[in-house]
Amino acid sequence: MSKKNKKKIFLMFFIAVFCIFSTMNSSEAVTELKLSDHDVCGGLKGEVGQYWFDQVEKETGGKVKIKAYWGGVLFNEEEQLNALSNGLVDIAAIYPDFYPKQLAIFGAYWLFPKGPEKWETIRWIYKTSIERIPEFARELDQAKIKILLMENGLPMAYMARYPISSLKDLEGKKWRAGDRWNLKLLENQKAIAVSVPWSDCYMALQTGVVDGIVSNYDGMHRQRFDEPAKNILAGKAIGWSQPMYYCINLDTWNKLPEDVQQGILRASENTEKTFSEMYEAEFDRIVEAEKKAGCTVQFYSSEDVDRWADENCLEKLRKIFVDELTAEGIANSSEMLDQLKLIIEEGINKEK
Repeated sequence: MSKKNKKKIFLMFFIAVFCIFSTMNSSEAVTELKLSDHDVCGGLKGEVGQYWFDQVEKETGGKVKIKAYWGGVLFNEEEQLNALSNGLVDIAAIYPDFYPKQLAIFGAYWLFPKGPEKWETIRWIYKTSIERIPEFARELDQAKIKILLMENGLPMAYMARYPISSLKDLEGKKWRAGDRWNLKLLENQKAIAVSVPWSDCYMALQTGVVDGIVSNYDGMHRQRFDEPAKNILAGKAIGWSQPMYYCINLDTWNKLPEDVQQGILRASENTEKTFSEMYEAEFDRIVEAEKKAGCTVQFYSSEDVDRWADENCLEKLRKIFVDELTAEGIANSSEMLDQLKLIIEEGINKEK
């Protein structure tokens, strides 16, 4: 073999080894976290999700990338928590309403339907609640999950197949809500309360299984419920508490290096602050889009707000809540609810 060929072979061998080690180092340096979201990638949810993914990659120096699977392709809304707790995914979108047993404490927000309107205040209430009331952290620990990102759906709106101008128009009609407390509040409006899975709501409206749906405004628009239900009653004063979390499996979190953990937390802080602008703009954007699509959009009155937040009904529901938690061994459930009420009132006063 000539000297020239030997040098050529050596050079090729060196390049091959370099490429192999470069690939190994690259794969070792990047951690891909698999995320499952039962919702579709669109609107406010898609916007904040993609912003957060980019921030995570930026703040971890490229060490972490999030691979998102949208639209329930991995797990539907009722399967998400179990999948996350068991480590079948690294991160999942967790909407507490779907897990009334495992995340019962988080359902307490619904028992105070009148609240703040600004995201900064809502975020303060969520964070302060978890900091001051130990039961929140206990439920998260039991589920083996950690909240990474807090976001919020827009306040509740009412979408109907028939004309609707006030909550009085719910009476005698079949209405769907996504949790037990709002189903009770529907009954208090003399509506026929119906429970339908989120993924079946479009068809339920289309076929007349339900006459209307009450849920977060942006979620219903994103799922195109305003196609079969073109009569909308919207506003910002009812159902402020639409917490939606991106949570990580606790074992997965604990295995990440501390610098990576801190980077992810910085990304979440940046995103939650930026979310305020997205949140404020989304309401007006949806109203405009629905009007262009031929929907009739009206806004509920202060009388409607008081009608929905009927204290006589809510006190009964709060008693049920306390009795059930007490039966589960949470002896201080009444005090916890009182503390949550004070936190919410403190938050409301921040906007005055």
